[in-house]
Order: sequence, then structure tokens, then C-alpha cells
Amino acid sequence: QIDDGHVYYPRRALVEQTCSQLGIAEEFVEEAVDCLAREERVVLEELDDEIGVYLTRFHHYESKIAYYLRILASPKSVRCPKADEVVEKVVSRLGITLAEEQLEAVRTSATSKVMVLTGGPGTGKTTILNAIIQVFAENKAKILLAAPTGRAAKRMSEAIGREARTIHRLLEYTPKDDGFARNEDNPLACGLLVVDEASMMDTMLAYHLLKAGPLRAALVVARRA
Repeated sequence: QIDDGHVYYPRRALVEQTCSQLGIAEEFVEEAVDCLAREERVVLEELDDEIGVYLTRFHHYESKIAYYLRILASPKSVRCPKADEVVEKVVSRLGITLAEEQLEAVRTSATSKVMVLTGGPGTGKTTILNAIIQVFAENKAKILLAAPTGRAAKRMSEAIGREARTIHRLLEYTPKDDGFARNEDNPLACGLLVVDEASMMDTMLAYHLLKAGPLRAALVVARRA
């Protein structure tokens, strides 16, 4: 299920599938799940209408992602005084015409700590990102651009005209230690962090990225619809 993008499996379905595949009684599977939970190899969590069974590390990733997003969404430090005027100035300088919905996205970025930008091909996502970046540049904010893969980072760099790095490179991944140098104790230094093609990120990478996110910065996450 992890390969399909899931981080937990419903307990009822897990028990039924295991019984079916192994041909053993349900009571033994239920006991095994409870034993794994006691040994902290899995985490059982009550959801809306089912009990989810998580591998412990994925429960940690998902819980921490929610925690870091709440922290990041706290009162903004990179402020944009007179946001509407700055946005109008940037759009005029870029010589572009934005639809009202696109313009609202740029304004939102100037007044929000965390923003998700979703759009399919031809919706002007790159144009909006470029305008957002220029708005923050107008306020002298340090800007970092990243994407999950090298190809996506290259496309982003070519489209925006600024250096974009893979998330692994941004977080200074070292194969020797199999870890990231950037974290809570050594966060990224920026006022705006833009992540493109975010739907390519898995839970583990999203966790490490948010873990290294500077609390004073704004985060813009772009993904395809």
C-alpha cells in the first residue's frame, strides 16, 4: 500500500486480507496486530469510521508533518506591507495580465504563511509562481526554490529564471550518513520557500523538508491538479 501512496491500512481490511492470503483464523491475526502495537512496531489510530494501522515510522512522519504545518502557519514574519500595491507593481513590471483568480493567488501568497497552488497544464501556474517570487524579492526576502526530482528542478529553474535544487540537495543529503544536514537545529535560511511538483514528494521527504523549514518563512507548495 505504501507504493500506492497510502500511509496506513484499515484494520478490518488488513485482518480480512491476511486471513484470506494465509488461510488462518481471524482471532490469530487480531492477536498479532495487537502484539505488534504493544511492541510499537505499528501504531493503531482511531479515524473517522475505522482504525488505521500504521507502520510506526509513517505514523511519526504524518503526525510531524501536521505539527510542522501548524507551526509554520503561525503569525507571519516576512511581512509584505501594502500587499495589493506591491502585487500591482510586480504584475505591471512583468508586463502580464492575470485573471482575477490568478491575481488572488498572488495576493494570498503575500499575506499567508502557507499556501498550496494547484493547477493543470495551461492554467498559468508558472506565471503565478514567478509573480509570487517577484513580490517577495520586492521585499528583499531570500528565496529558495526546490522540486523533488532533478528534472523537475531543472524545468523550474528554466521557467522561473532562478536556481532551483532538488529537495535532497537543498536539505544537504549525505549518502554516507544517509541523512540530511538541514533540520530543526540547522534550518534553511530563507524568507520564502517554493516547492514545485509537490505531489511527487513522499511522506518521508515532506517530513524532512518541513522539519528544516524556517519558522519565519513563507511556504508555497505547487502541485498539478
